[in-house]
Amino acid sequence: MAINFLNNVALNKNELRGAAIENQPNDASVPNPVSGQIYFNTTSTNLKIYTGAAWEEVGGGVETLTINPGTFVSPNSTGTAANPIFAPDLSAVDGVVIANDRFLTKNNKWATVASIPGTYTWKILTNSGGGALATVASADTVTFTSGNSTLDITNSGLSISIGMPAQSGLTAGSYTRASITVDAYGRVTAASSGAAPVISDATITLTGGSGLANAGGAFTLNQAADETINFEVGAGAGIQVNANDVAIDYAGANNIIDAAADGTTIALDDKIIYEDDTDNIVKEIEVSDLLALAPQGDVTGIDAGTYISIDDPNTATPTVNALGTEAATASRLVARDSSGFGYVATPSTGDSTTKIATTAFVQAAVTGLLEFKGGFNANTGDLDSPLSGDLYVDVAILVGDYYVVTTAGDFFGNAATPLTPGDSVICQTAKTAGNATEADFIVVQSDTDLATNSTPGLMFINPTGSGITSNIATGQATLTNTDKGSSQNIFKNVASDSGTAVADNNNDTLTVVGAGSITTAVTGDTLTITGVDNQGAIGKSVLLNSALTYVSADTSGGITTFAINVASGSVFGGTVDAIDVKCEVIDASTSGATAGQTVYADITRGINAGGATYGTASLNIAFTGTVSSSVYRVLLTYLG
Repeated sequence: MAINFLNNVALNKNELRGAAIENQPNDASVPNPVSGQIYFNTTSTNLKIYTGAAWEEVGGGVETLTINPGTFVSPNSTGTAANPIFAPDLSAVDGVVIANDRFLTKNNKWATVASIPGTYTWKILTNSGGGALATVASADTVTFTSGNSTLDITNSGLSISIGMPAQSGLTAGSYTRASITVDAYGRVTAASSGAAPVISDATITLTGGSGLANAGGAFTLNQAADETINFEVGAGAGIQVNANDVAIDYAGANNIIDAAADGTTIALDDKIIYEDDTDNIVKEIEVSDLLALAPQGDVTGIDAGTYISIDDPNTATPTVNALGTEAATASRLVARDSSGFGYVATPSTGDSTTKIATTAFVQAAVTGLLEFKGGFNANTGDLDSPLSGDLYVDVAILVGDYYVVTTAGDFFGNAATPLTPGDSVICQTAKTAGNATEADFIVVQSDTDLATNSTPGLMFINPTGSGITSNIATGQATLTNTDKGSSQNIFKNVASDSGTAVADNNNDTLTVVGAGSITTAVTGDTLTITGVDNQGAIGKSVLLNSALTYVSADTSGGITTFAINVASGSVFGGTVDAIDVKCEVIDASTSGATAGQTVYADITRGINAGGATYGTASLNIAFTGTVSSSVYRVLLTYLG
């Protein structure tokens, strides 16, 4: 199949070598000829040319030429018989009508200009092919009109210009974060630069919790000033805070011992701390072990005391008896009966001494005071073991009964009174079994610490942040974002050729995937997209200028050859061979009719030419004659 050239080919006065004219057996074998077209007739073995009306033989010589004068033609022969010179001359005068401006008609007759037919017609068709053909007479006027406002049609003499009209209100230039409006014809109707994203400078205050003094501080979301926020630890009971450490306080009125709570009577399995002399490490020890280390001795005698009798005080095993009685006798201790009950006189009033009080006295004294009963399930009312029953429906309650919540729930099923473990309720009105109500109790909230993401607790909500409002009702806080992006200038959707990614969650992630010769990498807040060298089709534009280190030139034998080192780092780099590089040569000028025009030169690959030593990386472009540097440019494509 022949290569189709859709424009004229200019050889620029270069020779056409080794060419053969089209071979055909007859004229009919060359369809739709145009004036000047040639072919070689293989039947008559002659070259033929199309004149516009018929195929004529090219050359062959003149054997016989007879020129006779016609009515309006005179041969006007000069020269010799052997070498005649003919200068035919036309005469539009027929001998009857005097000479005037005339034209030759189709029937080969001269006619005056006045006899030209009055109508010339043309056919006008739209570029879409639609609509009826328009017939235009010689006296008609053809008007070019824009079908809409997208085109301006003007003329200067016989020259018609069709172009886009300038849009009012638009200024030529570049726009940052542009807002562009187009109409149905794709014209820009409005353009303006957008505002830079606004980062809210809301102030956030960090407040220290229990045990932290002067903690936190205030900072803004815009950390351009690199603000520093300090947290300081305050000393607690038995703790001292030094310049570089926090330590146990062993001295002074607030030392670790004084800061501790009072204990009960010490027992043998109770533990105390001590410093081990062998390694200077603080350790624990049971009281029994401490007593075992105390010095032991012999008892030589024991004396009886008040309310105590000793049968033989000087023996190794004396018998010690308490002088007790079941009667309320002042000179005797209170003895216990067979059931283990002791007996004393009931005092009339209490005091601050260490006197023993009877059960009756204690019951009378504690009437109306709190009595811890046990734990319960606030959701169901069930009492915890060893108790039984349901506090809400079948348990009698007395004033002062004290219950602690162990399982969270709504008190008596009331959602307005939610209880959590550690909360407590105290009876204030006595009720018989099954008649208790929520109003019969006082609800006491437990000591609640600062809240975390997973633990309910105390917290402070600052409703003054930019675009944020808050509402607290029945223990539940609601935060509302009143500014959902109006001043944030963010993208929610990312469009592509194959679809659109929609951010429908706050934690959505847009993944950028490399393909082909493209790789991606993220470091910190930076996404890097990299095209891998020598992979895939990559292009390069190179000026044919011998001043470039990777371009050489040589003129010899009437040929100018430029050689390009395609393996140069300034071109494709690596180990690229010229055999893998496509090349197109264009005019390097930036203005004029030939600017950027594709031209044709002799291109070879993989051999040193133009004075180069590039080896397989040498791409050679040869021109006939002398060609200066920077006249032409090559467009290279590496198919690695």
